[in-house]
Amino acid sequence: NTQRDLNIALANELAMICNLIGIDTVEVLEAAGTKWNFMAVRPGLVGGHCIGVDPYYLTHKAEEIGHHPEVILAGRRINDRVGKYVVNQFVRLMGRKGLLQGDLKVLVLGFAFKENCPDHRNTKVASIVHHLQEFDIAVDVYDPWVDADECAHEYGIRPVQTLKTGEYDGIILAVAHENIVAMGPEGIRALGKPGAAIYDVKSALPKDASDQRL
Repeated sequence: NTQRDLNIALANELAMICNLIGIDTVEVLEAAGTKWNFMAVRPGLVGGHCIGVDPYYLTHKAEEIGHHPEVILAGRRINDRVGKYVVNQFVRLMGRKGLLQGDLKVLVLGFAFKENCPDHRNTKVASIVHHLQEFDIAVDVYDPWVDADECAHEYGIRPVQTLKTGEYDGIILAVAHENIVAMGPEGIRALGKPGAAIYDVKSALPKDASDQRL
């Protein structure tokens, strides 16, 4: 799990660099994949009870015996700030589209820590929601996989049970549940107001179906 965490951290840092350069991360990874021994890892949120937790057992033991683990902790720092990074990029996107005015409402699609799974333990989607709220943005979360009462108890976030079209100034696709992806680009965009900002954390949609992706 520590190795997996570090691999995702590398992909996340690459995504941040690619964004600054102005090139698409997925296209870079696909090009790298033409090398026979390339290990494909996509950027994304790192939550759950394993990958985002287990490295700390190793680093705790290392420090206990007098070794300061630099690489492992650096990977943890990168992955733990991805939620805030996504929100900052999303708010900038909304600014470029002229949407930062009046009362804003954003839809976050997915809340579980991974796709096609009801497990929301240590989900980093909660970080996205909380950082959006720091911008005084009203947030709805939709995830038919998770238990809404459990989420409300654990995070103070209660996912909505139904969706309305034309409701949102922006949409963040955070978890690529098969039934969310099955809505398709048109179905997802229809949930937003005309010109709404669409951010695809998981690159689950075709490139031209969203305004930006991680």
